Amino acid sequence: MARATCLYCGAPISEETLAAAAMAARRVQQTPILAQLQTAAKGLGRETGSRRYVVIDTSAVTAEAVAAACSVSIWEARQWRAAAGFRLVKVSAEPMDGPLERGLRDQGVSFFVIPEDRVARSRIPVPLESIDFSRIPAHCSLRPDPDAEPVRRDLPESDLALIVSASIKRERVKEQTSPKKSADARLEDAWVVHLHLKGEARPWEVDPRRTSYAGVGLASAHMNTQELVRRLSATVSHDETFKNMVPALSPGVDPVGDLVALKTATRTAAKQPMRVVLDNLAQFREYSAWRGAIEEARREGLWVRR
Repeated sequence: MARATCLYCGAPISEETLAAAAMAARRVQQTPILAQLQTAAKGLGRETGSRRYVVIDTSAVTAEAVAAACSVSIWEARQWRAAAGFRLVKVSAEPMDGPLERGLRDQGVSFFVIPEDRVARSRIPVPLESIDFSRIPAHCSLRPDPDAEPVRRDLPESDLALIVSASIKRERVKEQTSPKKSADARLEDAWVVHLHLKGEARPWEVDPRRTSYAGVGLASAHMNTQELVRRLSATVSHDETFKNMVPALSPGVDPVGDLVALKTATRTAAKQPMRVVLDNLAQFREYSAWRGAIEEARREGLWVRR
């Protein structure tokens, strides 16, 4: 669900439908981490590894070659090259060496074929709860399993393989009770950073709304995260190209709003229009998952086809 009104006719979606979507999102968030990983490793009912991701390298060839290989216009191919060095062009369970792969080879376009299980393991990041900059290397508190105690880990910069960051778009929507009143309200965007480490399937997720900093003075968490990325990106590749993608919103979490709702909840609150926070965090995590797999493939020399 990406909006509170029908995409085609504009009619308001019923409160029951919105409530069901929000409840489904909460159930996913409360599922034990192992079950989440097993669920994420399956796509459309297929077993893990049955599908593959085909990602092309747009930076090494001309727009004309990309257009001919992918059956798109030259204008669109130029947009692909301007937006990012890597482009996901296909997720499929079809046999290898189909028309797309043959076209890519004929045009000399390098591409990576990534097994889905590699991507699935990275879709659920490890939340980074705190960072202590007073120690070298930085000392971190992580929570790989939400039902277990956090673990302590150092962040050696030599173990970093890739940094992926993006501004997450967020909106709060409710059932539209009056055609004269807007149902959507834009919230402040959130900035999220993924740290991909060598040899680890799941990236560490830094969210200034949830990650605290120790030993760094009075600077805000957002400013400290910016400084962290600036320092680490001096020696590690930093991918910011997710900002060029069209946001695909889905039910998300509003930590501040959830706390306020718990404090002010009353019996009459249920009669109020259902409010749901939508964001594109799931879209970002999917991008970061296959982008991290690409970096691993480049480092190990795997899956590339020419």
